Amino acid sequence: MATKVEMKVLTQYLERFGWKQYRPENEPGEKEGIIYTGWRSSPTSRGFDLTIDPIAESNCLALRVYWLAKAPLDGTPPDRLADLMLLLAWLNHRFLIGKFAYDLRDGEVRYSVDLPIDENEVNYPQFEHTLRVITNTVEGWTPRLQALLNGEKRLGDIILQDARDGNLPQEVQKALEEVLKKQGKVSGGGEPLTEV
Repeated sequence: MATKVEMKVLTQYLERFGWKQYRPENEPGEKEGIIYTGWRSSPTSRGFDLTIDPIAESNCLALRVYWLAKAPLDGTPPDRLADLMLLLAWLNHRFLIGKFAYDLRDGEVRYSVDLPIDENEVNYPQFEHTLRVITNTVEGWTPRLQALLNGEKRLGDIILQDARDGNLPQEVQKALEEVLKKQGKVSGGGEPLTEV
């Protein structure tokens, strides 16, 4: 496979997107290299690290955001860890682009989008769309993941709010609410949920 996705093109796309802070590097044993970059939505907000990695042997362009949350197996309450896994499963089921992953070794939660590049070029509109999906998803979901792990929000409340925000059909929302109430995953047990 001879990919047409080159580091020079990717760095030009980053600059066109408005990101000037990036670091292309060679990877040992790889010919494509990798780009390290990231963003911060405001001077006081948390920053996020992003890698952009053309992987010729897998025919994909991997964009990964690391350390959205940390939930080590040996230091996270089992009920919160179980709820985190259910939330990640829910999100991965709901999203059309991208996926969350959990690293069993250290408890890292990350988000990634993998674009197939089978000898094709990734054009700028595709690249821009992908970066917008990544930044919006990470910015929107990281606080909720952390709130779940900190015990500040309950799993059911997060999922039901997402179902409402995503305009899922009423019957889907009702079925979700019934299942989550039965499992004790929503606030206050049986009273109706209110919009947040």
